[in-house]
Amino acid sequence: MTALALDSAALPTYGRTLRSDIDQLHADFLDLARRTARLAAVLDHGDYCAASGRARAAVGAAWRAAEELHGAFHTAPPRCSGPDASLARLCGRRMRYLAARIARRAE
Repeated sequence: MTALALDSAALPTYGRTLRSDIDQLHADFLDLARRTARLAAVLDHGDYCAASGRARAAVGAAWRAAEELHGAFHTAPPRCSGPDASLARLCGRRMRYLAARIARRAE
């Protein structure tokens, strides 16, 4: 097993950069899932049905990863708050998000 060494200078900072990185990874996983699904459809035609099944399994894994990242985006600290942000601030942000979402649906 290889160890993962993290350089603190290479890690994203809290705020806009961190949330942008999560959002970009989410988009990358969605794109990967779409591309893999197209590949699986091509592999269905011919003698490659075993490869198609494995590609379809990869599509599922990529979609699940995208959903996990989507959840991470919504639970990430608010912009410009550090790792010691208060729970009240984090919960307030979530409540404002949910209230705005309900208001959009009511329109």
